[in-house]
Order: sequence, then structure tokens, then C-alpha cells
Amino acid sequence: MFRERIGRKYSELSPGFKKLADFVLTSHQRVAFMSASRLARHLDLDVATVTRFAQALGYDGFIELIREIQEQVLDEMRQARLSVSDRLEAAKGSPVHTMWQDWVNMEQTIQEIRPERIASAVEALRTANHVYIVAEGVGIGLAQVMASYLSMIKPDTIVLNKGPFDTAIELKDLMSHDVVIGIGFTNYAYSATRAIQYGRRIGARTIGIVAQAGCPIAEFAEILFVCSEVEGSYLPSPTGVAAIIFALVYSLHSDDPEAYRQELMRFQNTYESLVEGTPRGEVDVEQDLNTRF
Repeated sequence: MFRERIGRKYSELSPGFKKLADFVLTSHQRVAFMSASRLARHLDLDVATVTRFAQALGYDGFIELIREIQEQVLDEMRQARLSVSDRLEAAKGSPVHTMWQDWVNMEQTIQEIRPERIASAVEALRTANHVYIVAEGVGIGLAQVMASYLSMIKPDTIVLNKGPFDTAIELKDLMSHDVVIGIGFTNYAYSATRAIQYGRRIGARTIGIVAQAGCPIAEFAEILFVCSEVEGSYLPSPTGVAAIIFALVYSLHSDDPEAYRQELMRFQNTYESLVEGTPRGEVDVEQDLNTRF
């Protein structure tokens, strides 16, 4: 499929080809009804570039690429006419069934999250001096992702995932103007739960993001996000938790784009100083930024 071909070739593409690739990936339903000349005009490129782009992906030409995109759009239209229960039934016994189940869970999770709760969590993060993210097990990876994104505008973001001793060393400095975030997937999220409890005693703001209602974090977090679990499983899905984390971080960034831009520039300047004279060199700065941010 065209998405896979673009993904495999993306790093090798020229700037013009990347411009085309980005538009195809984000707007394939529009591209499906465009001719090569119209697509070229829309992106301020020449028609030959559009043709060469298709060939660079391994197609004979633009016609072959556009037919594949059109087939994808037709399939999406057919799927859209099916109910979710029909999709689940059709996919039963295959890994796709699990993905459709995640879809159901995500829809339910979105419906149950109130805008004022998101706003309250974003405000708590915005005004916090320090942000402590406590997680264990599966949640550790998502905690590190959240901290990585937050660090661009909240440099005092700390991930706590090494047990009670190291957690206590960090939390001894916790103040009422800080935030403690607990990420949990199962009813074994003891460290994160205790950190949330400690934060409440100190008077800090606390945010819980849990994959299922049975997680003990849910009992103590001031601001709570619980992912829907329409169909029980001994492997809680990370999809909902990851989506909530990204929604919080993205909202925080979009509320103050100038602060984010300034931090990004500081990062870029520092990065250029570090890579100057190395085999990677400054030319890779933009690529690295696009890949990560």
C-alpha cells in the first residue's frame, strides 16, 4: 500500500517529494480525486515532480499510484457503511478484531471525558513548578514519552519509575504548587497510587490516567481519566492512555505556541552546537526535529 511505500522511502525523499508524501499521507481522500497537474498546482510543484515521486515509490507512474489511493478510499467508504458490531463480527478471530475493539473503547472513552476535566488538568500542568510522573510496568514507556514532550515547555518534569527509595528522594521536595501524575494499567499500581496519596497530603495537584477502573490510582487522584474497557481483558490496551496523554500535552503546547517555539529554537541552537563537526552535521537538525516533534 502507498502508506507503507512512503514510510519505507521517506528518509530518502527530496524536499519536493516529502512535500508530496506529507500531503498524500494527511489528505489521501482529496488526492484520490486530483489529477497529476491539479496536485502539482496545489502544492506549487511541477507535474514532472509528481510523476517522478510516484516512480520513486516503485509505481510505474502517477496513474498506478492514484488508482491504489482510490481503491483505499472506496474501501473506506464501504467500511463506513458498516456498523461497529458488523466490523467486529467480520473480524472475529483475527488481530484486526482487537483493533476494532480498541476503536470501540476509544469512542467510549472520548464520550465520557468532560471538557472541563481536560481544561482543569491542562491548567494544573501550566501553573506547576515541577511535574512528577509516576508509573510502573507498561506505564513506564508512556511516562517517558509524556515527559519528553512536556520537557519542551516544562523542563522540570521528572519520571519516577525506580521504586519507593528513588521516588522518595525526588518527592521529598514536592510542594503544593507541583503536580503528581500517576499512570496505571492494573490493580498493582501501588507506587503510583502511594505517590498520588502523598501528593494529596502535601496539597499538590494530582492527575490519574488509568487503563481500567480497577486501578487503585482511581480512588485517590484529584483529576481522573479512566479509559473505557468495553470488553474485559488481562492485557489492558495502552491506546486510550496514550491518547489522553497526547491530548493533555498537545493542549498545553497549543495554548502557548510562542513559548514552545522559543524552547524549540533553544533546543535547535544547542543541538547544532553539539553536532557541529560530527558526521551527522547541522543538515540533519531539521530532519531530527520533524521526526521527534
